[in-house]
Amino acid sequence: MDDSMIMLDDATLDRINRNKAFMTRVWNLENDERPGFIIGYVGPRMKGGTPVPSAIFSTDGPDSVRDRLLDPEKFLQAQLTEMRAQLQFKGDYVPSLCPAIGVVGIPSAFGGEVIWWERDLPAVRPSIGDDPMQVYDLPKPSIRDGELGRILDYTRYFAEQTGGQIPIRLGDFQGPLDAAALIFGHNNFLMAMLTNPDEVHHLMGMVTDLMIEVIHAQRDAAHAYGAEFVPSLHQPWLPDGLAVSVSNDECVMMSTEMHAEFHVPYLNRLSEEFGGIYHHSCGKWSHQFPSLEAIHNLRGLEFGASEATYEPVLEHFNGKVFTSCRIGLQRDMKFDGMADFVRKVMGKAKTTRGFFINVDVTNGIVGDDWPETDLDEIYNLIGAN
Repeated sequence: MDDSMIMLDDATLDRINRNKAFMTRVWNLENDERPGFIIGYVGPRMKGGTPVPSAIFSTDGPDSVRDRLLDPEKFLQAQLTEMRAQLQFKGDYVPSLCPAIGVVGIPSAFGGEVIWWERDLPAVRPSIGDDPMQVYDLPKPSIRDGELGRILDYTRYFAEQTGGQIPIRLGDFQGPLDAAALIFGHNNFLMAMLTNPDEVHHLMGMVTDLMIEVIHAQRDAAHAYGAEFVPSLHQPWLPDGLAVSVSNDECVMMSTEMHAEFHVPYLNRLSEEFGGIYHHSCGKWSHQFPSLEAIHNLRGLEFGASEATYEPVLEHFNGKVFTSCRIGLQRDMKFDGMADFVRKVMGKAKTTRGFFINVDVTNGIVGDDWPETDLDEIYNLIGAN
């Protein structure tokens, strides 16, 4: 490993510490002057900088996605390259490394077969068939079963190779509901909620137990090499102890009552263990507002502006909890450019307190005519000049 690729000079370290201090204020709803923001991949054309593809999610680069994810050195180098490039932009970016290999970690520990696609993140086959009673045949997994061992090994490798200088983010453990749906298979899981609720709760409990164990193990692995642990898969930087991030895409396909019965109790267990919940969901989840408000210490929401959509989310939650907004994957709602996105979401935010804008199209749908992004225009809109 080339040390020159890792070392952060004093000026960069000072900036990172200032960003952490500001982002702590954003999480605490104390930022009156402007929203928090980072500049990610804004499309192929950019004025004022060079576009930076995601090392985790992009299909571009010298290696296939599969090669990059299965080789810890290639994966580390790709993330360091992205990190150095992102530090060239203004914003509240805190460099961090993430051993995320897609959604397969928890399901693979329960026996799900992993399919390693060459040009995409891996998938996993359900380990339960059509009979919900099979949940009782599942052995209790260890924190190294399936691909969880790889996530822990990558955590140690990243921290060791960088001398503990760069924080390590949470692996992609999803959330209890999403992981259980992958173990069951989505259709069988949703049906079992109606026909076999006891079996669903049994699996949810097992999944939550494993998540708690493996998150603690990942934190310990990072700390063993002197690295800071960031308890969030999702951007931005999150102070350890304030919350843990969960992905909850499955909630869009069920009623508020079902989500309150089958997921909120397990989110509350995670919240009590880690200090709060930073909640991500793709899709249109605005019908879940009541059940989300039942989560103990709901600290933040991460969402796609075109999916949820941004107007009701900001009307309901802005100023109450941290709200992180990106473009999103809705095909029927598209913005006319990055400046249009920033202008519209800022126009609907009632306050800058706790508001964060992820200026990034990596997990968003944009048209072929997506215009050049002028970074100075974005900085002026946000008030970061």
